[in-house]
Amino acid sequence: TCSGEGGMIPPERDLSTKWYYQVIQSRYGFNPHHLMLADAVEFFIGQGCKVGMGGHLMGQKVTEQVAEMRSLPPGIDQRSPARHPDWMGPDDLSLKVQEVREATDYQVPIQLKLGASRVYDDVRMAAKCGPDVIYLDGAEGGTGAGPHIGTEETGIPLMAAIPEARRALEDVGLADEIDLVVAGGIRNGADVAKCIALGATAVAIGTAALMALGSNKEIPGVTDYEGATGAPASKFYHMHTGNDPAGITTQDPELRKRLDVDEGAMRVYNFLHALTLEAQMLARACGKTNIHSLEPEDLAALTTESAAMAKVPLAGTNYVPGVTEDNALREIKQLLEKHVANDGFAGGSGV
Repeated sequence: TCSGEGGMIPPERDLSTKWYYQVIQSRYGFNPHHLMLADAVEFFIGQGCKVGMGGHLMGQKVTEQVAEMRSLPPGIDQRSPARHPDWMGPDDLSLKVQEVREATDYQVPIQLKLGASRVYDDVRMAAKCGPDVIYLDGAEGGTGAGPHIGTEETGIPLMAAIPEARRALEDVGLADEIDLVVAGGIRNGADVAKCIALGATAVAIGTAALMALGSNKEIPGVTDYEGATGAPASKFYHMHTGNDPAGITTQDPELRKRLDVDEGAMRVYNFLHALTLEAQMLARACGKTNIHSLEPEDLAALTTESAAMAKVPLAGTNYVPGVTEDNALREIKQLLEKHVANDGFAGGSGV
């Protein structure tokens, strides 16, 4: 689990087997003592569904507890900037990574979270900053709050981003040293298997876990999505208001009583267990004994667009849009250069 934006409350650490402490742009709730309690540290640089944008927590969700954690007044909208104040570029970020390593006595891994945009260049620069993990978030990922234009029109789909990220790590010679964790719209075992096959080391989920927990689920006799929000269950996209009738994404103590924690935990467990079994089943179907043995050769695209984005062959062919043409041009160029070298600059009868 990850602390997310805005500091930590003790139960977070106590109830988490593995706990990531997130370093964010606003510094809300940042506490060096909490940093020392982490199993890993995540520098939040970007988010897939609103690339290049900051954060915005609506005032109705800023309770006394949240306000105390963030050292800000309750009931007031809280905004986070898009940029970190501690660095202007990769050189400065390298120094900050080193600073956190020293603060944690080199005992915990450091992860850089990027929103998928200029993936190749961003991952190359991030890799040179010395992290242990690069977390790449695709455009399909969710958010607690964000402008509609940002969530709909920014970012790169995850399946297009993974090959670029893997290529970037290979080009800087760090593919074996830095793990690539990806997220964004992962809902089932097939999504997991495809991500691993394209080059991800592991996957992360957020919204899917909330859905499994019971968010957007009508509880007979308890919840009334349509009456409370004007939208039926599974069509409620206003979690930022703090009025989630299922009691999950809310700070309202009365609404929170509606969540059966034990039952919800079992649902999340069942979801993760099914996710794992599905991914394993697909790996076996490809003749693999380990899901991490999946590779691009195990994939086939059903549309030209998906073939171009994921850089895998169109089903029934060896054709990869863009890649096949580039390889053909490269071969033609090499043949021409060979002829010129053999026959001289003046050309010969064989040219």
